[in-house]
Amino acid sequence: MDRRGNVIIVEKPRLRHPYMVCGISGWVDGGEAATGSIQYLVRKLEAKRFAEIPIDRFHIFQVPGQLSLRPHIRIEDGVLKEHRFPQNQFFYWVNPNADNDLILFLGTEPNLNWEEYAEAILDLAEEFAVVRIYLLGGVLDKTPHTREPGVSCACSSEKLKEEMQKCSVQFSNYEGPGSFATTLLHLCQARQRQMVSITARATYYPEFNIVIPHNPKTIRAVVRRLNRLLHLNLDVSDLDRQAEEFEAKLNFMASQNPQFQAYVEELEKDFTEDKYEEPLEMSPDEAVRLAEEFLKEKRED
Repeated sequence: MDRRGNVIIVEKPRLRHPYMVCGISGWVDGGEAATGSIQYLVRKLEAKRFAEIPIDRFHIFQVPGQLSLRPHIRIEDGVLKEHRFPQNQFFYWVNPNADNDLILFLGTEPNLNWEEYAEAILDLAEEFAVVRIYLLGGVLDKTPHTREPGVSCACSSEKLKEEMQKCSVQFSNYEGPGSFATTLLHLCQARQRQMVSITARATYYPEFNIVIPHNPKTIRAVVRRLNRLLHLNLDVSDLDRQAEEFEAKLNFMASQNPQFQAYVEELEKDFTEDKYEEPLEMSPDEAVRLAEEFLKEKRED
């Protein structure tokens, strides 16, 4: 075990030009777009834990209105079976299909010392020569559950925007209170490190007191884009099934409540859906060649 400042490294794997993807619970984790996506990738890839940020300098357990910061416990028949503090854990995965391995960070938004917490993440990124950081998020939004949620992003440079344009995202425009994501983005710019903040919309129906803690459609929207960006070659059909079940449950609720049904239909009218489609990856020369072959076949026909 090796302690480097605010990071404890349990194992030091040999990684090739890794990407880092961070999902942090807290203010910008609507529908668990951030933490749910990381948990899905950890399970799907069978990623291994190798480091952590201790909680003592960064977290206050008793914050009014935020029960999620307290330790998670489980008592059965009068006996304590589980007591788990909030955690900040790093996992790694060696990608057999590409030249870039992967570091996944599943964390808890800090209450204190934001810059130190961010520096701990960046120090580990530097230790393992991370080439790019993606930070995930989710915001509650009146996106109808029958539609694909929108995804927006903010980048540390103009060059990164060019790549993200292929991922069916909108570029963020915002002024107001910042999240931890913007603090990390700011520090990445200062260090001239590549970073993209990816934020998905999560269905929220406040008029009917419907909040969806875990939204598989929002998680799928994030994972689909990461699948391409990180060259993971994942089969996400299990997320497709979860998304279908999620939509069917809310459709059933709407069928039992005419007011709710009318509300959803009204949202659908005003909603512009931006469906994600896998971009066609090819060089300009290859595109010209395919076009010539197509025209040749047309002439022959």
